[in-house]
Amino acid sequence: MRALFLLLMLPALLRADTVLSRVEEALGNGTITADQAALYCVWSVRDQDRLPDAFVRGADVEPCGTPAYDEVSRLWDSLSEEVRGELRPYLARPTLSGPESIYDTPSGHFKIHWTTSGVDATNEAWVLMLSDGFDTSWATEVDSMQWDAPPSDLGLGGDDKYDIYVMSLDPGVMGYCSSSGEPPDPTTPEADYASHIAISNSQSYGSENITETTSHEFQHAIQAGYEAAEPSWFKENCAVWMQNEVWDTNHYADYLHTGDNCLRKPWYDIRTGAMYHYGAAPWPMYMEVRCGGQQVVRSVWEHCADTLGPNMLDAIEQTAEEHGMTFDQWLAEYACWRWFTGALADDEHYAYEESSLWTPGAYIFPYHSVTSLPWSGDQGTYAPDTYGHHWIKVNVESYQGWITVDFDGRDGIQWQVGIIQTASNGEDAFQYQYVDNPTATCSIGVNTTGWQYVVIIVQAITDTSLTLNYDISVSAQTGMEGGSAGGAATPSVSCPNPFPAGACIDIDLPIAGFTTINVYDITGRVVATPLATSMEAGEHLVPWAAQGLSEGTYFIRLTAPGGGATRRVVLE
Repeated sequence: MRALFLLLMLPALLRADTVLSRVEEALGNGTITADQAALYCVWSVRDQDRLPDAFVRGADVEPCGTPAYDEVSRLWDSLSEEVRGELRPYLARPTLSGPESIYDTPSGHFKIHWTTSGVDATNEAWVLMLSDGFDTSWATEVDSMQWDAPPSDLGLGGDDKYDIYVMSLDPGVMGYCSSSGEPPDPTTPEADYASHIAISNSQSYGSENITETTSHEFQHAIQAGYEAAEPSWFKENCAVWMQNEVWDTNHYADYLHTGDNCLRKPWYDIRTGAMYHYGAAPWPMYMEVRCGGQQVVRSVWEHCADTLGPNMLDAIEQTAEEHGMTFDQWLAEYACWRWFTGALADDEHYAYEESSLWTPGAYIFPYHSVTSLPWSGDQGTYAPDTYGHHWIKVNVESYQGWITVDFDGRDGIQWQVGIIQTASNGEDAFQYQYVDNPTATCSIGVNTTGWQYVVIIVQAITDTSLTLNYDISVSAQTGMEGGSAGGAATPSVSCPNPFPAGACIDIDLPIAGFTTINVYDITGRVVATPLATSMEAGEHLVPWAAQGLSEGTYFIRLTAPGGGATRRVVLE
């Protein structure tokens, strides 16, 4: 076992599942064949009545059928010719239940196929609503955000316009995007494919949900144009994130209230599927806000396109390195940012603009909520997955002096341990460091003044199937003689307060790398980004003109490799 010593100075949880996750599990343990798995995947979207009851009863319905179609593509080479023949009608461009009408959207980019009779019947008002949704999605995702448009289908739908089919889908499924049987882009050597989208004709979902679905499925069409074989988990992360980029209806936040998501189940691997991958949109949101714009998420997909075949983790690592960081550092900060959500965001701690909408917010196990010291514990019933983490909250208001945190994690595993300090006035500080060999020790000093509580983040970053057990204890010492600051230095930010417009923000960086300063108003909205670039280690003065901002209270948040801090200021 390895040990980490941190010295601090004071002032029903089972995984939900879907039909698809049950199919994947059954295939993995050998209880069904690849042929059966592929049929069950398409039936989960188009013909649920044909599914065995064990795969349906009590399962969540995925609102997007794209992951199921992706799984069929992944299995295709291992399928029998008989099953391929049965699947082809499901994978082909849909044939509607009645005479087909065509509507070319005003932008000239989409062709909507629809009918007024049979099970696929819809009406013109629904088609016009979809037309506006898809045209807006193209204008935002392609024209404004500059993602590549989907490749041409070489006339499969009648011309080069992108084809949308309005049809009856099984209950709960709002749409899917399929590149199966579609032509690759003949102009590139990449594994990029044309695709088509099917969208539900059921008005029971409401226009806002279906409108957000247009941008979600169109994002999948764009993704297929970069690299169709990438895993569904990040595809869905980005597709839900894109809903929020295109629309202000905020239905994406529904995935963050209940069920499996990155706030309620932080110990899950970020690569988790089922309903979790819809509730992990804060992952690309983190990349966007941390690195100063949505182009960083697009860069991940551009790196995916550079290599034939799936290479998502490598693409994320490469993108992080382009911003002077590593994938592991991104994970550490991502764990910190998710803490400041729900009610904690309402307490004036901000990382994400809309995080106060993400109620109830960060989840900690009851046995990881520490109200008195000394205390000892472990991972509990649910050890963290690879790339997952636990939050351990220690109330420190009644202690003056130091606390000592002793961490002992499973051997052969690289751990990251982070520390968040928070105060009621909206100020906070964050730092993290590795525990990567059996003799690793470090100490972190935290000043007592004004801190309400300390959050310890325990995160494993070794890709393993081993159970990631650990032991941890926290004890208190009164008086200043109890410890020493020691350990890795923490990025710091200071500035005059009150803050006159045009003054400088003083930052001290112990480590070189990509550094961001975001300024939030009291509602949690990012109102300025004075800095988003790679910086050398050392002290820097960053001017902030505060143009267009009224007098009042703001929060200046520094995030840099190794940690960060937030300072509350009054703008004069």
